[in-house]
Amino acid sequence: MDLLGQLTDLHIRVGRDDVEGARRVTATVAAAAAFAPALTAVVITGDIAENGTEQEYERARELLAPLTVPIHVIAGNHDDADALAAAFGTDTRWAARVGALRVVGFDTTVPGTDGGALDGDRLAWVADRLAEDPAPTILAMHHPPVDTGILAMDEIGLPAADRAALGEVLARSPHVLRVISGHVHRAATAVLGGCPVVLCPSAERQLELDLTGGDDVEFTAGPPGFMVHVAQDGDIVSHVQPVM
Repeated sequence: MDLLGQLTDLHIRVGRDDVEGARRVTATVAAAAAFAPALTAVVITGDIAENGTEQEYERARELLAPLTVPIHVIAGNHDDADALAAAFGTDTRWAARVGALRVVGFDTTVPGTDGGALDGDRLAWVADRLAEDPAPTILAMHHPPVDTGILAMDEIGLPAADRAALGEVLARSPHVLRVISGHVHRAATAVLGGCPVVLCPSAERQLELDLTGGDDVEFTAGPPGFMVHVAQDGDIVSHVQPVM
């Protein structure tokens, strides 16, 4: 059995704005580090920093230090993808083994905007990575490849054409057992190209569920959380773990 932990949307800041967010992230990291049985690895699906600065990534490494397992990171719309990769010694897109599981992570961000993209070279790269290895696979990205019904978040998501194109890739890649993402600060599930899509709650703060079509977002006083994706016997079960 392999356990992939997922954290997302830490929005780490420095200075006076750091206190409450750091408290929540610290509690989430501590819960993930203490999880039993121990996690095999952790993936962080974007928005690790609030402003994408070198100082924020230094602070992120401090707060994540209790996690002694391999940590794999991808950029979110608040991150600087290159600065994040440099701080964690990785590439902006990658494929990694987590026991018998393969995890493919890639950058969906577009500099200068909160929305994302998955077209051209990016989609081709994903398709090539999936074609080269038939192992049970998780795709990890920041922007979810589905509409959530929360208008303010869907407006800064992936274009419909990009979502449809990824759906076609997934439809011919049955070894992809899960697509995991962040961005929405809520746990949610959907299906794309016959593949389950799972959105992880934020390690910092959660978003109110507003399906009225409003343009504003509000955050709740609810607890932070993370996910544990359990891979065994060629299948995956995904659990939401709130941090009380």
